[in-house]
Amino acid sequence: MTKELESIIGNSEYIVLKNGEILEGSLESLDFSKSVELKLIHIIDKNVDLNINIKEGSNVHLEEVFYDVKEDVTINLNINCLKDSYLKYLSFKTNNSGKICVNVNISLYENAYIENKNITSFLGEAEYKQNICLEEKNSRIESMDVVINNSGKVQKFNLDTYHNVGDSFSTMKNFCISKNESVIYMNTNGKITKGSAKSDLSQKTKGLILDEASQISANPLLLIDEYDCLASHGASIGAIDEEELYYLMSRGLTRSDSERLIVEGFVYPFTSELKDEKIRKKILEVFYEKVKEVFYPFIITLFNRVIFRV
Repeated sequence: MTKELESIIGNSEYIVLKNGEILEGSLESLDFSKSVELKLIHIIDKNVDLNINIKEGSNVHLEEVFYDVKEDVTINLNINCLKDSYLKYLSFKTNNSGKICVNVNISLYENAYIENKNITSFLGEAEYKQNICLEEKNSRIESMDVVINNSGKVQKFNLDTYHNVGDSFSTMKNFCISKNESVIYMNTNGKITKGSAKSDLSQKTKGLILDEASQISANPLLLIDEYDCLASHGASIGAIDEEELYYLMSRGLTRSDSERLIVEGFVYPFTSELKDEKIRKKILEVFYEKVKEVFYPFIITLFNRVIFRV
């Protein structure tokens, strides 16, 4: 193990995976049958199929870092949460360069609960698909994603939620930030199948465009086959208000600092829900090292607030 990886892991329990295979770590499997807090560190240079199983009654906290991900790879990730299980899943997803495809499939069973939080910052063209299936009663997921695209490329996100049983609950919040002639497509689909009474589905997307050449397209869709349920969706896309910029700049801030402050306020709904998340400072340093050449300067402040609440 390199000194850099050692500094990321610190004294935490961990697993380092290369192309989905365990290189070393505290555990020998991604089948979690007991309560644990664990860091997952990914090294990827070819296509990957990965399965994470949260066994019955387990309480698991996973902090995932895409540490070294080469271009032109496809990553398939399957997460299964069995009866009475709880998963707190915090993921920082990036890559070195080039195109990346990520497919995430999440299944929840009776009384299973997932807090699913992601920051995604790919450095090239990307296709990201996420399917969430609530399969048994009293399953619940709260999902939140921040997507930051400054690559100058098109990135497509398809986030789908399926309520296949009654008494199931899902909340999805997405925050998209686009700059440098970049394009984000955020497609969210929610379906409540017939017979899934008393289900509750909510989806919201907010987008912030930081230059005239960038784009964000938000396309929410609900397919409801049951009367006795709750379902809602919404999307709002906009640019930074010039009057807000003028006000801040009149107080002595530069335009760059003013934009950064507005962006921080835009993503605060994400950061405010991460009060208990603690990732060592070195993870932030490594992540920033990957993206500093192309990322807008607010990124370092954003991650400071996400991780350290400063």
